[in-house]
Amino acid sequence: MNKFTKDALFGGVGGLVGTVVIAAVMKRISMLQSDEDKQLEHRLIPEEPPHKLASVLIEDGIGIQITDDTKSALARVVQFGYGTGWGAAYGVLRQRFPGIAKAAGLPFGVGLTLLGWGALLPLFKLSPAPHKLPLSTHARGLVSHYAYAATVEGVCELCEAIDRAATQKPSTTKPQLREVA
Repeated sequence: MNKFTKDALFGGVGGLVGTVVIAAVMKRISMLQSDEDKQLEHRLIPEEPPHKLASVLIEDGIGIQITDDTKSALARVVQFGYGTGWGAAYGVLRQRFPGIAKAAGLPFGVGLTLLGWGALLPLFKLSPAPHKLPLSTHARGLVSHYAYAATVEGVCELCEAIDRAATQKPSTTKPQLREVA
């Protein structure tokens, strides 16, 4: 397997694990938000972006009505696909641009927050413009995306260590050297 493919695979695995981590961190941090901020956020984003995207793609795009259970399942596919895809991108980029891996992926986590919350979600009308959201929403996004990036970085490091150990040629021991001599 070539280096590019391994980097993407290791990052994709990291992205999958990171998607589980980001959800847990977001849930925990949301407990720290004030009720006022939670209510404002819910008014501005009444439907979670992955659920809304599933609705837009299937119901609006294709014209097929889907149940809430199907929408939830599709939202998970969107969520894990997005996380795995960014993880694969990170796995490739971290080898070519090592600066994004500094501080356990902090630059990547910040960049992903800015790109997602600052550009992609508003662009696709999945959330309002960032300035309309409470500061606590941005803080939750920043911390959780850093947790995601740190997880992806850790998994990439682990996968590389396993790969090195698995592909390393066994060293020759002294008794084996005596046999050769």
